[in-house]
Amino acid sequence: MTKKHALFPARPLLSALAVAFAISSAQAYAQGPAKPAAAAPASAGGSTPEQQAESFANIFATTCAKYASNLAALRTKLAPLPTMPADKAAYFLQGQAGKAWPVPDPHGSFVVAIPDGQNLCAVYARRVGVPQSLAWFKKMAAEAPAPMVSRQVQDSKSATPHNGTAHTLAFEWAAPDSTKRVLYSLTTSASPTADLQGLASVTFAP
Repeated sequence: MTKKHALFPARPLLSALAVAFAISSAQAYAQGPAKPAAAAPASAGGSTPEQQAESFANIFATTCAKYASNLAALRTKLAPLPTMPADKAAYFLQGQAGKAWPVPDPHGSFVVAIPDGQNLCAVYARRVGVPQSLAWFKKMAAEAPAPMVSRQVQDSKSATPHNGTAHTLAFEWAAPDSTKRVLYSLTTSASPTADLQGLASVTFAP
């Protein structure tokens, strides 16, 4: 998400748009003001980091990851659910048109955000077990279904003024002789005072 790689060489324009949104999302998550706290309540006090990470993984798997190639279907599925007010959704959409949904969960506060006109979907976590989130993300993103092949394209850490150290991992799935690309990215912060501790996203290039 703080990438400068040409991740979608076959579709440079789409790549620029998608990566630009991913970059802005990660930077806002890592450096932005404490707006998410007002957008979603704090996680359940009795939840363990493991439970938070499991909820984070399940929400990402059943929304963004499952519908990466068909976000229209995901929008339809989420349509009956309450959306966040526009002023609060703007934080998660980074000022772009789109919708954000708070996800009810007993183990934490999570938000699904889908900008309009882009093949990108993101899940934000208010509090989450960072080691456990890294473990499930690596297992999921490193194993691409055949004939696609997964390759790690980023593993970086950066200091932020508000949330300590932000850690970003990204994997690209690609098939030989195909323009299709899927980019998975996870940014986490272990700081207990971070506004958000987790951001998982997927970008699809057909």
